[in-house]
Amino acid sequence: MAFTEEEIRHLQKASTSFKYFTNNIFAAGFNDFVGGPFVDEMCDFLQGSTRTIRVSARNHFKSFSFYAFFMWKLLFEGSSSDFESHYFSYNADLAAYHVSKIKTAISSNPYFRDIKDCKKTAESVLRYTWDNKHFITLNPHGLVQFKRGIHAPLSFVDDPFQDPENELNPSIIFKINDIFKSNILDIPRNQEDILHVAGTPQTNDDFFFDPILTRRFDVRVLPAIKTDGTALWPEWMSLKELEEKRIERTNRIFKKEYMCAPVYSSKGFFEKEKLQQKVINTSLTLKNHTQQYDTKHDVIAALDVGQKAHPAHIVVFEKKDGKLIMLYHRFMDGWAYSTGKLFSEKEPSQVEFARLLIKNFGITRLFYDATRGEYLALEEQGLLPKEFEPVIFTSKTKSSMATSFDRLVENSRLEIVDEQRLIDQICSVTTDLQAIKSKQGHGDAFWTIAMSTLGAEDILSMDECTVRTSNKINVGSKSLFSRDSLIPTGW
Repeated sequence: MAFTEEEIRHLQKASTSFKYFTNNIFAAGFNDFVGGPFVDEMCDFLQGSTRTIRVSARNHFKSFSFYAFFMWKLLFEGSSSDFESHYFSYNADLAAYHVSKIKTAISSNPYFRDIKDCKKTAESVLRYTWDNKHFITLNPHGLVQFKRGIHAPLSFVDDPFQDPENELNPSIIFKINDIFKSNILDIPRNQEDILHVAGTPQTNDDFFFDPILTRRFDVRVLPAIKTDGTALWPEWMSLKELEEKRIERTNRIFKKEYMCAPVYSSKGFFEKEKLQQKVINTSLTLKNHTQQYDTKHDVIAALDVGQKAHPAHIVVFEKKDGKLIMLYHRFMDGWAYSTGKLFSEKEPSQVEFARLLIKNFGITRLFYDATRGEYLALEEQGLLPKEFEPVIFTSKTKSSMATSFDRLVENSRLEIVDEQRLIDQICSVTTDLQAIKSKQGHGDAFWTIAMSTLGAEDILSMDECTVRTSNKINVGSKSLFSRDSLIPTGW
């Protein structure tokens, strides 16, 4: 069936403008299509770069923009050339679902009425032709099962870390990161081949936030409520509607679904905003670990013993003015447990560094994680400093230390420096006291500070009720002799 004059005018303009295509041709397949400046901006974003990554709010034109982009390519490039494309999601079922939605959008769009569907019975594998000479395909793939070997001019990665309702095991997250780096990045054969990525983050260590991996991508982080307090896509979801969703879903769920907060960070024992408000001191600077620090106040420390899987971390606090004030902290990536020598930056080791800090800062108590027994041989040989106090991590001790940590934060009786890795590792511990493992650590800073509270009983007690009941009997019926005037002579 021939196109009308109006349709031809739309086709001419849409051939060079994805934005025009979306608003005038893709939209023709829907009765309730909603556009607006945000949709226009995203169309220009996808057309303007061959490598894009979007971290965006739920139901805010992520998948639909991919549907439209594929159909734009199908309508114009597919009419005169063969075209292979691929659609990736967390698993094959999710990818197949998206591809089936594209098939439905094509079948319901009047501008595609003359296209031939070569896979009519296959809901999730697309193969179309306009002239029986040139064919365009779209195949779904699950990232977890994906193997290398595909090269294509157009690829989409949609929700690589699954739906935000489902929290992945951290090991799966790192597996997906590795697959993206080693396999997906190799799919484009040249700079003209297109790779568009969109999704919801799980952790701060998702590939979305890897500055090296994303350096050749155009990256956008698009929360539903912008920094100026306005709605991202008000034509579709107003600020009032977003606030209603926040109330209905609770703030934690709203943050991960609509504000681009990583799923695990929204389940964190602490939120960065709370730490910034309560305990982060932006003007606080660390002391030099090589110099003597003289103070009349008590100095305590804690050490999370590191293994190959994650770094050791040490923190030093001064008990001053009713607070624990951070004097020093350090992540000890790849350091040996002990060398038996004086500390050397060229051959650093944990125990010897602790000795140096004990000497220079006057540390009186240093708590260390003795759960796995890494220092057991050193302890038996009497090589640990006398200031070392072992702590065995059990469910009870972890809960107790975390509670004390929380009390110090809540009452602003703690001051820590404003350093990203330190804060990230504090916030990587979830509400059930599980630490999210990453290349930066395993919640080490959370547990060193939590252990430090074992030496802060006096500070913690400052916020407790200290009024004690007397030893007098004050229950039951009143005594007959409750007033001195009633006490008989001789009693």
